[in-house]
Amino acid sequence: MFVSSLALLSSLGLYLAARTLAPQRTSAGRGRRRLLTACAVVAVGSIVVELAARRLAPFGGGLWRPLVWSERVATFLCLVAMVQMVALRTAAAPFAWAAAIVDRLRARVPPTTAPVGPEMSRREVLLQALSAGAVGASTTAVLYGSLRERHDVETVDVRVTIPALPPSLEGLTIAQITDLHAGIFTGRRELEHVVERVNALRADVVVVTGDIVDNNPAHIRDAMRLLSKLRGRLGTYTVLGNHDLYTGGAAVQRALDAAGLPCLVNRAVKVHTGDVRRGALTLAGVADVMARRHNGDVPPDLDEALRGADPEAPVVLLAHNPVFFDRVDARVAVQLSGHTHGGQVNVGGVARSVLRYVAGRYTRGDSTLYVSRGIGITGAPVRLAAAPEITRIEVTRHHT
Repeated sequence: MFVSSLALLSSLGLYLAARTLAPQRTSAGRGRRRLLTACAVVAVGSIVVELAARRLAPFGGGLWRPLVWSERVATFLCLVAMVQMVALRTAAAPFAWAAAIVDRLRARVPPTTAPVGPEMSRREVLLQALSAGAVGASTTAVLYGSLRERHDVETVDVRVTIPALPPSLEGLTIAQITDLHAGIFTGRRELEHVVERVNALRADVVVVTGDIVDNNPAHIRDAMRLLSKLRGRLGTYTVLGNHDLYTGGAAVQRALDAAGLPCLVNRAVKVHTGDVRRGALTLAGVADVMARRHNGDVPPDLDEALRGADPEAPVVLLAHNPVFFDRVDARVAVQLSGHTHGGQVNVGGVARSVLRYVAGRYTRGDSTLYVSRGIGITGAPVRLAAAPEITRIEVTRHHT
């Protein structure tokens, strides 16, 4: 249903763009029929490609990758064009009304120059020019975001204060990656690069905060084989995200545990330097907020995760969706999340108008939330103003 809805909207975007950019060729007759045929081909073609690729595309996409890339980028451009056409026509409406009023109040003067075209007013010519400019600019930006920015992984250093941190853990480092979406667009080459970058940080703890596999259960084995090479001096830990649930939460969890990447579903572990008597940190994880008990998934339960944990030990919580921060209390010193992709396409900070937590650091009382922009993509293989991220978190007792 979701794919079908996007297909219909993209075909509508193509229709509006064509009618605006070439109104004389698409208003009637053969041109109109060709346009409607093209819209139908776009809608049906995108549905067929998506459904077939979900079943047939190998890990990393193989020969399906360029086909799915072309379909998703074209669909995204059609959706962007639809928004642009609606916005331009809405913005132009008051001027059209004003012109109509002026025409009614004054006598019409015979034109001194030849008309622009037999069926196009000057307002339509201006709208056409603005639309062409908008489509050209958005196409350039989308291609840049797909071919360049989504591959430009940044390493972000973050320092977080935990006043109750034991002296033995002062300066502890946590490398966080999230939202890998292993599958068609995050394959062997991409995962090997990320694992190499993370291991080069030589972090004490490595965490993967969900959406590890995109949607295909057939990709689980290949993803785990590569992720099993992640190395944290004191361990590597994971939690599930909503896409892991779409793939099959129980299957992903079993594969993570088997690969030596313990999956913390409503449970916790102690992190210490070898002697727990010198102090420890509680690393806890909760299930994703989109888990549904009637689907056989385990819903998030912070109380269950911290059951039996040392009440004196500070808690670092792994929760895929940052909205879980609204449910935590003073027991949690730091929550590490992903899910948002930093908006993925966040030009002008538009994601902040629809998401409570987008990317970066948020605080409430003595608790800190950090939201990583993640590695992979969902939907269109495009990132704009939201570059992929590997995060290196250093915890300290001292105020920074």
